[in-house]
Amino acid sequence: MNGVLLPLWAGVGLLTGALLAIPVRRLLGSRPTAIFFLAWALPALTAAAFAVLAWRFGERFDLLPFSVLAAGGVPLGAVDGLERRLPSRLLLPTAAVVGSLLLASAMADSQPTRLLHALAGMTILALLYLGIALLTSGGLGAGDVKLGGLLGLALGWLGWSELIVGTMLGWLAAALGWFVLRASGRLTRDSTLPLGPFLLLGALLVVSLPV
Repeated sequence: MNGVLLPLWAGVGLLTGALLAIPVRRLLGSRPTAIFFLAWALPALTAAAFAVLAWRFGERFDLLPFSVLAAGGVPLGAVDGLERRLPSRLLLPTAAVVGSLLLASAMADSQPTRLLHALAGMTILALLYLGIALLTSGGLGAGDVKLGGLLGLALGWLGWSELIVGTMLGWLAAALGWFVLRASGRLTRDSTLPLGPFLLLGALLVVSLPV
């Protein structure tokens, strides 16, 4: 990997996070927690994710779609964590751009099989989460189903192992988070935990450390 790429791409992530703070402000309002996140955490987390992706993919084209996923995933995780929702106005454009870039990569490198895997991954996770949502009477929301499709698209592009492990890590992280918050008294037994941040974390771990 070009030694200049990592700090350069981290800088792009920092700028991207700062720019995204403008539309995300309308989603989070003016609470102190939201203001802190928009001012510091959003740019810093986006920069860190971009740096990890630059280390993982180097100068390969895959750096672009997964950076878009990170750019959209950081604010999605924050909004879900703070307000228990995954807004479509942020999720759907992210999915559209990621899908378009993966399509461009498949066409440029003549990799139709990887594109089929990505579409299969999207379908599998979206249907799986939809089934869980229906069976648990609201245990998962529509936003979780859409996020599952987006993550299935990205992880499916990388391979079946990444799809399975990334999904499992996300749910394991959510279970661990629930137990920690439950033990600390911040959640009651019947409280629901926003899954978005944990599903995104599981995906990022797998993308960063390929299985």
